[in-house]
Amino acid sequence: MAEVTDLHVLAKMSQGSPNEEDAFIVRDENNKIITKIHNLSELLDVLSNIEPDMIFPNLCRLKDKEIECDLALWVHYVLGDAVLSAKIYNIVRTMQDNPGKLKLEVFNLCFNRYLNFQELIESFDDIAFIDDDPIPPTDL
Repeated sequence: MAEVTDLHVLAKMSQGSPNEEDAFIVRDENNKIITKIHNLSELLDVLSNIEPDMIFPNLCRLKDKEIECDLALWVHYVLGDAVLSAKIYNIVRTMQDNPGKLKLEVFNLCFNRYLNFQELIESFDDIAFIDDDPIPPTDL
């Protein structure tokens, strides 16, 4: 059996979960839900189709003179990808004045990560993950 690395786990996590509690919710200026995102693939679909002004408040907010990026936090804590999260946050910090370019750069980062994960996923079809194996009964 092949060895499972951190990247294998991240690739598996990038496929997401149908759990609504973990979904990233994109809202409009009236707080109405535009869409819910559950994984990296859905994030790419949204980023490729949404207008920069619609996604921008979810990418960049100023709070107490500090930049907050809800998407970077979601990528970090839900998808478990601290590296991608940090890259998104740094791009948000440097491109906060240009929503169109910011959206494109975040899309490019996520797309490249998605391609890397797809290659990994295809290469480890024979790797068994914990949730793929039945849990043996325990005697307590």
